[in-house]
Amino acid sequence: MEIAKIKAFNKNVDSFIDKLLPELEDIYKDLHRNPELPMQEMRTAKIAADYLTTYQYEVTTGIGVTGVVGLLKNGEGPTVMLRADMDALPITEATGLPYASTLVTRDEEGTEVGVSHACGHDLHATWLMGAARLFSEHRDKWHGTLLCVFQPGEEIGRGAQGMIDDGLMDRFPKPDIILGQHVLVGDSGTVRYRSGYHAAFANHCFP
Repeated sequence: MEIAKIKAFNKNVDSFIDKLLPELEDIYKDLHRNPELPMQEMRTAKIAADYLTTYQYEVTTGIGVTGVVGLLKNGEGPTVMLRADMDALPITEATGLPYASTLVTRDEEGTEVGVSHACGHDLHATWLMGAARLFSEHRDKWHGTLLCVFQPGEEIGRGAQGMIDDGLMDRFPKPDIILGQHVLVGDSGTVRYRSGYHAAFANHCFP
């Protein structure tokens, strides 16, 4: 009986995701076309905040400069944090894609640079928005508290610390687990995972 329930739930989720994908594709292309340098992610943060608000999250903005947190309480249960970074790189895009970035701006030193999402953070932010909607619209299937965290400044190593210094772990429920993700080269439709440190800042891994 439990296996039948799980299969039915998976089928329901798969159907929901199929309907959601066109919306997420539009969001992804928009973010890709409009990248923002670390700690300058004002437009991206607003898109994330507005999306979370639409799906009944309690939204806090401006954490660690441009960080966004969406809080969704759904009864008793564990607290789970989902995290995505959202900054781009000072690299001129040369992909030729119809939604490629043509943005040129100035970095913190005042140097004129091209900007592009060359590390997948546009995908990360899009995925998190999709997950936020999925959990919001299926609250009958889970119980607990969900934190959706959009982090700035990952590429320069300042965004996470900035959010922590601004009270991220004090102003919101303490998570029982924090889950992040990163796009990798691999087979479509597959997910690789591991516990512990992975693709982390080196000085966080070793004494």
